[in-house]
Amino acid sequence: MMQYGLTQAQQSGLGFSLQGISDSLSRNWFRGLLLGMGIYALFFKDISIQFNLGAPQLVSNSSLIITPEGVREVEESSASAFPARYSEEAPRNVSQLKSGSSKATKGKKWDTRKANDFSNLTFILSPTYARRHNIHPDIVEAKVGACKAYVRQYASAALQEMRQYGIPASITLAQGLLESNAGESRLSLESNNHFGIKCRTKCRGCTCRNYTDDGLYDMFRVFEAPAESYREHSMLLNSPRYKHLHKLRQTDYKGWAHGLKKAGYATDKRYAEKLIQIIEFLGLQKYDRAA
Repeated sequence: MMQYGLTQAQQSGLGFSLQGISDSLSRNWFRGLLLGMGIYALFFKDISIQFNLGAPQLVSNSSLIITPEGVREVEESSASAFPARYSEEAPRNVSQLKSGSSKATKGKKWDTRKANDFSNLTFILSPTYARRHNIHPDIVEAKVGACKAYVRQYASAALQEMRQYGIPASITLAQGLLESNAGESRLSLESNNHFGIKCRTKCRGCTCRNYTDDGLYDMFRVFEAPAESYREHSMLLNSPRYKHLHKLRQTDYKGWAHGLKKAGYATDKRYAEKLIQIIEFLGLQKYDRAA
């Protein structure tokens, strides 16, 4: 008997064949999926597939991350993918790759400000600033590089003062960076004063200078060389006002930072936090362990 042009035997054979194909597909679905993807990739587009078990899952929104090593483009992730130290509220020293790739800069609309429009410490004190404002990576590299160059230039001076006067080298370097804008403030360039040291009430044999952005009677010390500024800083932190800080361990840079703020070294309410951010971003605490 014919049904739709097929005999009963043909129908039976066809049913058996379809059942076999179905069973085969159910057993080998994964191979079939891979085969289909391979055919699609071959004829339609390039596909790059990477299996990275245990790695954070990222979505496709790209951004720039500022690190001690520089800037690079990474993909934005969920809150669980990156630890809290990547946030602006708790920036810490992190290790990532250096930027400069065409992928990180191609097709982006950058902020029109130039490098001179930013403090050298901007991207250390606010690591997410560049991403939020589309600052070109070259500017960030230059600014962070200026801070690193300052450390290389004055690390030996900070170590010498630590060995002779007991002040953590990390604190000395962080204060020098912050107070002098990595050696590029007017006070440091014109007066070799890297720590904002003012003239004492009875300043015999010293030269002082007033700056228009300060009060009429705010007179700052003028030094012949930066090394003199470093030595005066050590003498200042050994005065009665700061002497109690020497009870802290030499490696306790956080205690020193908060102690300086509490003793009135600066009026900035975030002075201690800024010192700690600078130290941890640039890894300055390693100098405190030097013999």
